[in-house]
Order: sequence, then structure tokens, then C-alpha cells
Amino acid sequence: MFDRIQNKWKEEREKTQLTPMNEAFYGAMRDFLKTKTVRAKEEINPIIKKVLEEKLGRMRYVIDDLLAIRTTKILQAVLNKEEITVILAREEKNFYDRIKILYDVYRKDIFSPKDIVYTDIDSIVGKESVEEAEEAIELVAVRFLKSTKEGFQGIDGNPYGPFKEEDVSVLPKENARGLVKREIAENIELVD
Repeated sequence: MFDRIQNKWKEEREKTQLTPMNEAFYGAMRDFLKTKTVRAKEEINPIIKKVLEEKLGRMRYVIDDLLAIRTTKILQAVLNKEEITVILAREEKNFYDRIKILYDVYRKDIFSPKDIVYTDIDSIVGKESVEEAEEAIELVAVRFLKSTKEGFQGIDGNPYGPFKEEDVSVLPKENARGLVKREIAENIELVD
């Protein structure tokens, strides 16, 4: 297994693009590392123990560097809005999906008027995919107490506003919460 880890590390260092990774790679690596750690701790011969500990140290360095290289490539893909088409390990796929969601929310917050938008990141984190996060967006009705100078992009990616005093609109709950908090709008109950 150490040869597989080291070969993967060398391949990742040589390539500028992310290389395919077996979905169960990190699970197998964790099991291997655990076995080798136990073996080194249980060894009673001091010379063999020293050799095993040195190999373990080298292995941890290679694993840490492999993880850092792949993490950097995944983050770079998110920043460049590139879809990763190669197979990723389960943990990497989960990381990639969540970072994409967080980065999209971050960009929406940056490019929306600050006096209007408020994103409740805690309501989005933990979703398994962008689609699941979008489906989880709850809409609420608000009545505007003040006019807004500009429109904004909601957490759902749709444009909203600008609004005049007394306008009523249905907005994503996270955006509405920010408006209510800043006393720009009030939450209203819709009656069937």
C-alpha cells in the first residue's frame, strides 16, 4: 500500500491537473496507516522499532503532502468555476461539493448590496450537493418598510428588486431575514 500511496503522490506532483483517485483510497490508506502505527508501537526490538517509526514518519509526510496538493487543486477548480470530471475519493467529492456551495454563497454576498443581503450560512452548510442546497431554500413573503436603491441577487441565484416602500415580495428566507433584521422589510404571513 505504501508504494501505491507514494506513486499517487509522485503522479500528483508531476501533473498540473487533478488525477483520478479511487473512491475508497483514503479509507484503505487510513487502515494501512493504523496497522503500521500499531505495529511500530508494539515492536519491542529498539532497532526495528526505530526503522518502523522512520518509515511511518516518511509515510505521514507523503500523505500530508498528497492531501495538500490535491486540496489545492480542488480549491483552484472551485475558484476557476471548473467542473471536476475525474473520479475523486469520497471524501474529496464531499469536500468539493461543499466548497462549491460555500464559494457561491460567498460570491453572492460580495456582489449584492451590503445593506440588503444577509446569508445564513449555517442553513446551507451540511447539504450534500448544490441541488440539495437549492431545494432547501425556503421562500417567505415580506412587505418593504423602506425603498431599496438597488436590486440584489438572492441566495437562490435569482434577481430581486429594487423595491419601493409597501412593495410585497416572496424572497429566500435567508435574504428576507437580513432585510427584517435591518428593518428594511417585515415578515408577513400569507393566508390561503
